[in-house]
Amino acid sequence: VKPVVVSMGDVAASGGYYIACKADTIVANPTTITGSIGVFGVLMNLEKMNPNEKLVHCVQKTTHRLSVFELSTGGYRVLKTYFLDAFGVINIGDQLIPQIIETLNIARDKGICIIILTNGATFCSEKKINQFYKLGLEFSYDEIISSRDATERFLSTHLKPSKIGVLGNKDEELNIKNSITIDLSKDIEQFDEMDTFIFLGTSYWDSDFQDLLKDSLTSNPRPFFVSNPDIVAPHKDFFSIEPGYFTLKLINEGINLPLWFGKPFSTIFEMALEKVQFITGSSINMSRIGMVGDTLHTDILGANSIGIKSILMTKYGLLRNQNIASCIKKTGIIPDYLIEGP
Repeated sequence: VKPVVVSMGDVAASGGYYIACKADTIVANPTTITGSIGVFGVLMNLEKMNPNEKLVHCVQKTTHRLSVFELSTGGYRVLKTYFLDAFGVINIGDQLIPQIIETLNIARDKGICIIILTNGATFCSEKKINQFYKLGLEFSYDEIISSRDATERFLSTHLKPSKIGVLGNKDEELNIKNSITIDLSKDIEQFDEMDTFIFLGTSYWDSDFQDLLKDSLTSNPRPFFVSNPDIVAPHKDFFSIEPGYFTLKLINEGINLPLWFGKPFSTIFEMALEKVQFITGSSINMSRIGMVGDTLHTDILGANSIGIKSILMTKYGLLRNQNIASCIKKTGIIPDYLIEGP
């Protein structure tokens, strides 16, 4: 049996600490920040559930399907802030989800705080504002946070000056303080000269780029950052394959674990909570914040982990035409609410 050695860098808290507990040896720096407030999980026993039964609410029994608006009124717990996923909740490709404009207008009229949380890292948030505007939606810069934003902020604070190879960028250079970013799609000869890599998107990704990255990280293991944990993204007639899928292939082939940004990981949610406090000017009540998403393993898992309400939208995104109860049973990831659409 081969020994398991854990190497801790600047920060290895929560999940990092939890994983390290079973290692044979732990190597850390004198300045490493580690520790955890605890790890727990909850599993629902769905063995006796009719697989064709409509699962409406996973915690409290209700008699009808809910809309996002209904979650903020009536007898249900009043939610004052919504984090919304983009693909699968607001739009599918270049088409808006039916009723999303009306729902957003109602929410704003009621003074509900809306923040978009997207794992799309190919473009900066300013470009996303323009994309939404072309679809007929108006959002301010304060209302959109992307995994690209989370990547830039974290690495600007924690990464030593580096030469960073950027993969999948379709916008301006990343803004990471004290580091140089190089678009490797324009100069593949520089792969082996990079101190680290950031994986943003897969617009030009193919087996050749996958092999280049694998060979470079195999011959010289280095830090590797993934700004989009999504495995696939829903479009009108197909699902695109995203960085999470190709990264998992690398991990299965022996590449060192990367550092992830975006849902379900905490950095993007922490930025969103800070933004809520800035916008509202009041302290945060976690029980009155809900995350609306179309995927269990990013949106719902992230919301459950950070301690806010999780709301799974089922009709248009990743799980459209799927047996939702079966998906929940298989993953063990349980949303607080299910809704079909806006």
